[in-house]
Amino acid sequence: MILVNTERARTPRHSADSSRSFPMAVPMTMTMTMTMTMTMTMTMGIIGILVSALLPSTLAASEADVPAAQYSKHLTCAVYYRMVAGSFKRQGNGILAAPALNRMNLMITRTKTLGEALGNTEADYLNDWSDTLGVMTDQMNRNYDNIRQLKTRHQKRCKALSD
Repeated sequence: MILVNTERARTPRHSADSSRSFPMAVPMTMTMTMTMTMTMTMTMGIIGILVSALLPSTLAASEADVPAAQYSKHLTCAVYYRMVAGSFKRQGNGILAAPALNRMNLMITRTKTLGEALGNTEADYLNDWSDTLGVMTDQMNRNYDNIRQLKTRHQKRCKALSD
């Protein structure tokens, strides 16, 4: 076993003939190397067992949630485009509201299709619309002049969904 002065080992040595600024590492003994290797192997084995045990149920749960997540995303974007169109109309830019209304109608159609696949009724859709509209209205502090709050949160994602 090699003894090391820890104070000196932590302090870099600078000398004119030395190109290294850090002290040389203390070599590990064979026992330490084997212990670390065995510990890492056991840890990786345990992680592998946990992942293989949880993976099928995780995939099944995520596959079941995909239509519900898509429904929620499309509904959010439909309400977002409705809010954007309302903001343009309020500012007197009805011509700019037309593309937003077209995208809103596209998102509504997709949302209703996904809702039917999930077994939602028209009443469920209207309740979800109302809830989402309330959340977005709160996000912009009930003021259409704050439409930027919604644009920073939803614009890129909704544009990608509608394209």
